[in-house]
Amino acid sequence: MEFELTAEQIDIQKAALEFAQKEFDPDLAIELDRSGQFPYSLWKKATELGFIGINYPEELGGQGLGLLENLLVIEAFCKIDSGIGSALSLGDLGAEIVLEFGSEEQKKTILTPIIKGERQLSVAFGEKEDGDDFSSISTIVEEREDGYVIRGKKRFIWNSALASTFITIGRKEDGNLITLFIERDKEGVEIHSIEKIGLRMVSFGDIDFNDVRIPFQNRIGMVGDTINHIKHYQQNASLRFLAQALGTAQGALDRGLSYAKQRMQFGRKLSEFQVIRHKLADMAIGIEVLRFMIYKLAFDCDRKRVDQKYLLATKVEAGRRLVEIVDEALQIFGGYGYMVEQSIEHYFRDAWAIISKLGTEEELKDSISDMLLGPFSKKG
Repeated sequence: MEFELTAEQIDIQKAALEFAQKEFDPDLAIELDRSGQFPYSLWKKATELGFIGINYPEELGGQGLGLLENLLVIEAFCKIDSGIGSALSLGDLGAEIVLEFGSEEQKKTILTPIIKGERQLSVAFGEKEDGDDFSSISTIVEEREDGYVIRGKKRFIWNSALASTFITIGRKEDGNLITLFIERDKEGVEIHSIEKIGLRMVSFGDIDFNDVRIPFQNRIGMVGDTINHIKHYQQNASLRFLAQALGTAQGALDRGLSYAKQRMQFGRKLSEFQVIRHKLADMAIGIEVLRFMIYKLAFDCDRKRVDQKYLLATKVEAGRRLVEIVDEALQIFGGYGYMVEQSIEHYFRDAWAIISKLGTEEELKDSISDMLLGPFSKKG
């Protein structure tokens, strides 16, 4: 199989990298990470330059490009700073559902303001510690003459404190699932923040829907199609998280490489020790393997021909490689890597947060083995 980036894709990659190198100030990154603040000014600049919503249709204000182009932007951003890059890439989480299943009016209402830097979006799906378990949704949606009323609790929601709109799911009285979008300023919406150790620039928390009234026009797609909405979201949103993993891994390698070239130990640079050279070589090999897998996945997603086993395998490999590479980079720094002024410290913390969005290796391997062998069932 022959696969190469086009000249346009290379230009996009280069432009995103140049923007991040110019704008992502290392001291600002440390300050934002420490305070848990979103990089508002950088979000605004990124939207003005067309990096946010690059895969939206031109009639909505986007550039009409693909998921691969969006991946290239996220990778470049996270390479320069894992925290800022991930924060900027999650400002429109859930756009995948609106683009595929939303009405033209819903697309204009929800997505166009995002491209202008005026609003943000998130998904509020999960209800248990396992955020991807949708088998027993307890959020209730009542249908009334003038619309819907929703009540329930959603857990572990990314971008919870900043999103202007949440895409959520609930269960009607007849048992059918329904997909709705809810404005955060609606009466009855309560957000409870949760602190975490990684990706601190991205807010995180639980959301209570206390008899929130929603008009009929806020329903996305048809009642009963929610499982398809979820599957489409999980497939396409995975590319965001994989791009974060790839960029973060590359950024960790770059920092380890730079430090090894300048740090003196026992009268020699670290880069002159074979053990360090081999560490860096293994990290580079891992990243190239991961990059090929992720680029191919995005290429296939844009052509709507995704192999689910390949998607799951890519997520497993990304989780493994990211942990190994960031950990090795931290070890190259030695004790200095544990200091806040060295950005590798927050790369390490951010890596574990990114992995949590990919899914646990055990869950992913369960799904792969089910595809290979059929669903596992305990006898007697």
